[in-house]
Amino acid sequence: MKALLNFFVDLCLLRAAPQDLSASSVILAGTFLLNILVSLLMIVDARHGPGLALIESLFETFLMLAALYLALRTRRLRGRFQQSATALMGSGLLLGLLLGLLALPLVAWSHRSESTEAGLLLLVLIIWSIVVLGHIIRHTFGLTLNIGVAFGVLYTMLAWSMVARLFPVT
Repeated sequence: MKALLNFFVDLCLLRAAPQDLSASSVILAGTFLLNILVSLLMIVDARHGPGLALIESLFETFLMLAALYLALRTRRLRGRFQQSATALMGSGLLLGLLLGLLALPLVAWSHRSESTEAGLLLLVLIIWSIVVLGHIIRHTFGLTLNIGVAFGVLYTMLAWSMVARLFPVT
């Protein structure tokens, strides 16, 4: 378990790649479930009740996995799905926990102090999560980091747009 956690930390620090992880349906399923749980907790707290939050969390996760699968299938690289999906789920879990732990205090700090520092720190975390996504895309598809990050930005914008339309904040 510690080795797996270390791998995901190294992945988020761009020191490991998805192919460094052994392909395991058990690890994929575990990271998938934990990712859903963390996402669910963040959404329930921030925007929706438990039922709608679960649907949104599942939608976001399945959207990412479907996009990955379709892109790999198009490039005839389906054999990379399990490791890449696990890398996405594990890094998303780790960054989601970090974002969740820091976001609430940062938002509270921002409201109390009316400063922009909290917003900037939150922005840095979001940008870093996109860089990690680009790092995973780079290794999955054999691209440069810049191109991987560009695809990460494009995916993030499209996914956020879809989620905002389907699950508007009430």
